[in-house]
Amino acid sequence: MTRASVKRGAIIGTVFLLSLIVVTTVRATDPFEKVKLTPSVKTYLVIKNINVREKPLTKSKRVGRFRNKSVVKAVGKAKGTKWVAVQKDGKNFGFVYGTALVPMIDGKLTEPINGNLSTKTVGKMKLPPCHYQIQFEGRVKVEGDMQVTSDYQLPVQCDYKKKPIKFTATMFITELPYLDNRKPVYQINVDVHNIPMEDEDVFSSTILYHFLKKEITFDGVNKEDMRNAAKIANMKAANVIEALKGAVVMAHRSWGPKIWIALAKAEDQ
Repeated sequence: MTRASVKRGAIIGTVFLLSLIVVTTVRATDPFEKVKLTPSVKTYLVIKNINVREKPLTKSKRVGRFRNKSVVKAVGKAKGTKWVAVQKDGKNFGFVYGTALVPMIDGKLTEPINGNLSTKTVGKMKLPPCHYQIQFEGRVKVEGDMQVTSDYQLPVQCDYKKKPIKFTATMFITELPYLDNRKPVYQINVDVHNIPMEDEDVFSSTILYHFLKKEITFDGVNKEDMRNAAKIANMKAANVIEALKGAVVMAHRSWGPKIWIALAKAEDQ
């Protein structure tokens, strides 16, 4: 056996041994490998300084710490617990107890959403067909609150009694749960402006986006005598875009005869 072959054999053996060591290390350091995870929101806001644990146990080894107001990514929850499995720099990191976290969604749109609202009889009213576009304006921090909203312009064009009506409504979605609730339920408002009412001129329809249930539900309006009285059914919404589009559909179904009369008069002026 030559010296060269011995060196070559030693090198191959070393590489093989190192590869085994690397594989073993990766498996040993994955904190989620032996923990059954259930679905959760993908992004959370940290609301107080909190330790990150190796396992979903309070007495488990501390592997790190997140500071208040940090934004962290999650891959799920330890089944049957409030422990959230979080990542750091794109890698599985450890577990954070859920009371220190608030679930977040991202309402930013990279491009406008176009959609059509078909003619539909809801209750005793036949709704006019419309075309709309949802245009992202930006994020707004709610004064005196942790809440952040994503805001949108909503230009709408409808065929009302064979006459075109154009108006621009507005929308927003809360990126943190509404009413300080820790459950991943988010508020969407669709507001129609310049509607004459006693103390305001905005008719608001409120829809709730249930992230984990993947559906939206109609919550109500700010002026009951101006809404369409028919019941508005729940709709499926697998993501934020579907929730926004569904919210426009629900708002359209909530606009009663007085809203359409007011919009028609505004078009004539």
